[in-house]
Amino acid sequence: MTPTLKAAVGLIVAAALGAGGLYGTDYLLSRSGSAEAEEDRRGDPTPVRVASPDVRMVDDDVDTVGSIRPIRAVDIAPSVSGRVTEVPVRSGQAVASGDVLIRLDDRAERAALRDAEATLSAARQDVLRQRELSSEGTIAETRLETAEAAYGRAEAGVMTARADLEDRLIEAPFDGILGIVDLEPGAFVEAGLVVMRLVDVSRVEVDASIPERHFDKAAPGQILRVVVPSYPGRTFEGRLSVRSPEIDRTSQSFDIRAVIDNADRRLAGGMFADATLVLGSSEGLVVPDDAIIGEGLTSYVFVVEDGTARRQDVRIGASLGEMTEIVEGVSAEDQVVVAGWDGLSDGAEVTIDGNDAGGELE
Repeated sequence: MTPTLKAAVGLIVAAALGAGGLYGTDYLLSRSGSAEAEEDRRGDPTPVRVASPDVRMVDDDVDTVGSIRPIRAVDIAPSVSGRVTEVPVRSGQAVASGDVLIRLDDRAERAALRDAEATLSAARQDVLRQRELSSEGTIAETRLETAEAAYGRAEAGVMTARADLEDRLIEAPFDGILGIVDLEPGAFVEAGLVVMRLVDVSRVEVDASIPERHFDKAAPGQILRVVVPSYPGRTFEGRLSVRSPEIDRTSQSFDIRAVIDNADRRLAGGMFADATLVLGSSEGLVVPDDAIIGEGLTSYVFVVEDGTARRQDVRIGASLGEMTEIVEGVSAEDQVVVAGWDGLSDGAEVTIDGNDAGGELE
């Protein structure tokens, strides 16, 4: 190899070594920069607020729907036919037991009663006379027996006449409120024709049904809470009075009935009601609603352990205003993230905010 060729080869080798060194340096610098960028991307721990689950009394309840009915209601209908002479009440009027609602023409019945009473008086005098004669032995015993029998028939006649007269007067059978009264004096009414309706709404009943699985828990005296569309936001409370002894084969449910005091008469028969029967109560763990995250059919929370957020699936129970019962998944000692969980992932580093737990992050 000539000196000139050796010199050329040396230059080529030197250039290659120099290029390799530069590439290696650039690679090391690039790796170092990537690590720093990764560290920058990770950033500082996420600030969160935490709270331990609160122990509260939680109702074991079941929701259902029901209908409301008056505690008492009756259709008013005369038992006899006749012409109306007086209607001393009006639609929607409150009446007391015994108040007169309708009078029918009773002239014939009054005359019949006077005649029956006269017959009874004569029969009484005849019995007294026959007894006196019998004691003197001047008449046969059968004469006295006949007189006494006639007296008995006369008594029955008076009772019948009085009942006929009473049938011409229709009175309120209990305290209540009348419905629509569309009847005027002079009208002729047939026996059995409903002319008005009387309802007692001082208390109301709620009829509903609940699933068979609650049969052993439902019992008279339990609280039933009711909400009706007419009064949104207001809850009416009563007590279970009846639990049916049977399960309906078709629906696999059983009927219940509750009674609610209704002194202000806000509830009316025929109303639809959303009802909740409280079967009992027990201690449970609750957390703020904001702590619970929903994902499809799954609910979970984040629990902080040693500065790390851990996802924890939970089973939720009853709702208590802005709190929700956690039936399974957390303990009373856990630190549950109640604010700042947006964007968290399982295993993320966190720092607990120093402000009151559950508040808004600043």
